[in-house]
Amino acid sequence: MIIKGNKDKKIVDSKTRAQLIRKGNEFFTQGNITAAEKIFVTVDYKDGILRLADYYFENHDLYKACDMYFRTENNAKISAFCEQMAKAIQKMLNEDKKYPKIIMEKEHEEK
Repeated sequence: MIIKGNKDKKIVDSKTRAQLIRKGNEFFTQGNITAAEKIFVTVDYKDGILRLADYYFENHDLYKACDMYFRTENNAKISAFCEQMAKAIQKMLNEDKKYPKIIMEKEHEEK
């Protein structure tokens, strides 16, 4: 089940939060996505989580992208992501419709 919001966020004081966000940005820039994710999710840094979502989407990790988009609670991004996934599913379903016909034609040719 997909839940909108960030259930993993922790409450930290603003000074610590700012320091952690800087460190998370540093990790993200260096390519240490796992460390950046831990920080961004923990302090509920929406901009960082959105960058993670975009990163995962661009790198074809759709499950992680979906999780991150829903954590941002950014309705525009969530809608855009869902629309793209619906189009992809529709395309796959349309592709599947072609294969039974091909299989049936091959079976008919063999007889």
